[in-house]
Amino acid sequence: MFSITAMAQIKVTGVVRDMQGQAMPGVTVTLKGTTNAVSTNNDGKFIINAPADGVLILSFTGFTTKEAKINGKTNLDVVLRSTTKALDEVVVVGYGTQKKADLTGAVSTIKSDVLDDRPITDASQALSGTASGVWVNQSSGQPGSDGGNILIRGEGTLGNSYPLVIVDGLISAMGDVNPSDIASITVLKDAASAAIYGSRAANGVILIQTKNGKKGPPQFDFTTSFGSQKATDLPQQVTNSIQYMNLYNQALANQGQPAFFSPATISQYQAGENQGGPNASLIYPNNDWFSMIFKPAYMNDNNLKISGGSDATQYLVSFGYLNQDGIVKNDNSKRYSALVKVNSRISKAVDFGVNLNLFRWDQNQSWYGGSNAMLSEVMRALPMYGTYTPNGEYAGTWVNVINAQINNPYAMVDEGLNQGLYNTINGSGFFNVEPIKGLIWNVTGGINYDDGQGELFDPLIYVFNPLTEAQQSQVGNGSVTRSLTDSYNNDMRTTLYSTLTYTKTIATDHSITALVGYNQEQYTQRSFSAYEEGFQTNTLTELNAGSINPQVAGTSSAYAIRSYFGRLNYAFKDKYLLEANIRDDGSSRFAADKRWGFFPSFSAGWRIIEESFMKDQNIFSNLKLRASWGRLGNDQIGLYGYIPTLNLGRLYDFNSQITGGIAQTVLDNPNITWETSTKKDVGLEMGFFQNKLSIEADYFNEQRSGILQSLNIPWDVGNLTPPTVNLAGVNNQGWELNANYKQNIGQLKFNAGFNVTHVRNKVTNVLTPQIGSQVIEDGEPIDAFYMVKAIGIFQNQQQVNSSAKPAANTTAPGDIQYQDISGPNGKPDGIIDDNDRQIVGKPIPTWTYGANLSASYHNVDVSVLLQGVADVQAYVGGNLYFPFFNGAGITTNWVGNSWTPGNTNATLPRLLQYNAPSNNYMTSSFWLQNASYTRIKNIQVGYTIPQSISEKVKLKYVRVYLDAQNPFTFTKFQGLDPETALGGSQYPNMKVITGGLTARF
Repeated sequence: MFSITAMAQIKVTGVVRDMQGQAMPGVTVTLKGTTNAVSTNNDGKFIINAPADGVLILSFTGFTTKEAKINGKTNLDVVLRSTTKALDEVVVVGYGTQKKADLTGAVSTIKSDVLDDRPITDASQALSGTASGVWVNQSSGQPGSDGGNILIRGEGTLGNSYPLVIVDGLISAMGDVNPSDIASITVLKDAASAAIYGSRAANGVILIQTKNGKKGPPQFDFTTSFGSQKATDLPQQVTNSIQYMNLYNQALANQGQPAFFSPATISQYQAGENQGGPNASLIYPNNDWFSMIFKPAYMNDNNLKISGGSDATQYLVSFGYLNQDGIVKNDNSKRYSALVKVNSRISKAVDFGVNLNLFRWDQNQSWYGGSNAMLSEVMRALPMYGTYTPNGEYAGTWVNVINAQINNPYAMVDEGLNQGLYNTINGSGFFNVEPIKGLIWNVTGGINYDDGQGELFDPLIYVFNPLTEAQQSQVGNGSVTRSLTDSYNNDMRTTLYSTLTYTKTIATDHSITALVGYNQEQYTQRSFSAYEEGFQTNTLTELNAGSINPQVAGTSSAYAIRSYFGRLNYAFKDKYLLEANIRDDGSSRFAADKRWGFFPSFSAGWRIIEESFMKDQNIFSNLKLRASWGRLGNDQIGLYGYIPTLNLGRLYDFNSQITGGIAQTVLDNPNITWETSTKKDVGLEMGFFQNKLSIEADYFNEQRSGILQSLNIPWDVGNLTPPTVNLAGVNNQGWELNANYKQNIGQLKFNAGFNVTHVRNKVTNVLTPQIGSQVIEDGEPIDAFYMVKAIGIFQNQQQVNSSAKPAANTTAPGDIQYQDISGPNGKPDGIIDDNDRQIVGKPIPTWTYGANLSASYHNVDVSVLLQGVADVQAYVGGNLYFPFFNGAGITTNWVGNSWTPGNTNATLPRLLQYNAPSNNYMTSSFWLQNASYTRIKNIQVGYTIPQSISEKVKLKYVRVYLDAQNPFTFTKFQGLDPETALGGSQYPNMKVITGGLTARF
């Protein structure tokens, strides 16, 4: 009878609160001695079946684990006590972890709750607007190529300014990890935090930790989302054929030239439209090619995680599948991912772990230059271009147009082949041994393997006159034969590093942690391609189906780096903090006598809040001052630049006979050496109201020297690739501010965060100024816009006669007026030429900022994330934006907004062809636009199903949500998406509306 009573099960309900009486969601409630466990819901409530005399164990990170005896009660009210302050949170740093309170460097951390349930397709998107000092520019929305370009505290160099990315201890890429698998992202921004990575840390470091398994019974987490995508913006072009012809003729009339489209042609077109009939829209179209090629697109993302384990071993297995169509017709990308992690403790002194991350990308896009190039081709597709002829052939137009070659956009997306298949395997293993208390020896080894296969088939396509059915022109690159290029490449990086870490507390007050380590990396790359022509059809695309002109090519390369490093941390009473880092790197990219670079850093912190004079105040709950100095390095240049390299396959003429040979085509420079970065940082951290309000402010100054860059060389040297030299310096200085406030009022919980960064960028000590429409010159920002300055539009002939103007071409009322600032003698001379160029803008923002707001009430939650930049410009020109440029169309803003004698307040000059004898389209600030913007990056509304309902279907947790990405953008920019314009891409970003579900069982 006793055993039966002891085993009787009752339903126990309860609520878990913190010391302030606020409900605590996510607390794990486990029946002691079993694997039976549940989690509290958003209201801190739980339901569990347990024996009447059982004991519940309640645990939550940062709080003391508590045991609660049931004693036959069916309702429990449990209070958990915080064990640590928020500052005792552990932060991932280079080759280890540290308490946030003990950090003396500038570090930002983004936890998984920022990523969870956001339907992002690339991990870089998670950083947008979430961390001060970090600018993420998503320059393209193309599936499979939609990762963001990341800059940490500005653009510090003339070459690759992107940070080093470390995933689970190995060098990797943001695109090589499923966002759903990420536990935390840590950004190391100053020398104190990044110097341990020495040679590649000059641009900052991003550390990504993936999720681990947890002790407990097997837990299944499943997420799925379905979304619809469309472009944030597309050009508004004239899509009425007769209107287009009239505008073209108007431009010619303004130039004093006869009409191109005759009245007879226009009348015939009008009559054909009016008569109707089944073929009228094929022969006399008014096609809006943007709406026909760029379509709303579907995406679906699914992730399943299985985790659990015992005291000794924990595991996690994760699977992901993303299917994303592009807005360009027939554009698609599929991503398959798998993550396996096992951590096991053999004994108190020995533990080990293995990680395996598998990725596969399948990408399809247009054969004609890829989907990004399709935007340019659609810009050149005129409204009178047909889709198909009445007989079903690809159509051109019967109207005589300026383009001799008519590219039918349908043919460019429906024919041909452009497929990419990419596989990534990232695997690592580690073990830790603690031979004596406080001393830990770690050995980690890993392999990053990537292979890519590409298949590009150029079809043979003709367009036909829709009126006469006669063949008109060939679509594409002009080749008279079909061709296929098969390419293959693989890259492998092997990494081995080992560290010894010793931690010791002496006499209670003195805490010391010392780390020494060794790192060895080797990278090999191999590529191969095969080409063939002479295919008989557009559908038979195997390489051996070709018959003529076979070609093969292949190459390989390798480099290595060896490093020794160390770190020493000292803390006195957790009040005074010191840290020193050193790293010695040897890179095979430099000659033997230039190979090694030494990179030290020093930092200090003062936790003022721990001083005795702060004990009786009630204003600050945290107050810390820190400062750092350090030197970092950069070796990111091509291989073998320090030695002469010979190019095979060169052709020579000997006695009228063509003979194969070799030649040096790249100039070498044996003196190139490390690019170095000296960074200084002063930071202040403050907390108020028990850290409900936290503020962190930093001032930083970085001086880059010996920047590695190719040097422009005069033509008389020959047609040679210029050498890489240590060309110049760059200075970035500025400040950043991060503030966050969180509060709970009954069942209402909300959080508000804001960050802003101000960076001034300028080039210093440039060896040879690089002058063009953008310049590399002392005292100016990198790639500053250097062109004549537009000061208005001429309104009358008298104003034209009395003002400076270019000597070439005729200037008339309605043309752009430019500022005369100089001449051959350094003084204004009444002539606008290259002497009048000046700095008129820059492509790097001075201000970057972000904000996040979140709130929840009972089971409903909402969050908003925004991101923006300010004081930045982008040049808008080329196809479509310049009227009739390169045979393209014209945007609707020229209709009614171009200058005429009756419309003198127009914002645009008089309508002229781009190739007209005019100066309106010369490179000038008139076409430079303010690219500042504020973008709502994400809005999400979610609802968590009450646990009492979800448990009826054996689910521990269920949440549904509706999400909007990039729903609103506020900008004065008149081009396409300002974010993609700053990144140099034409493929627009996406507005995505997504519905999703998360379930745990």
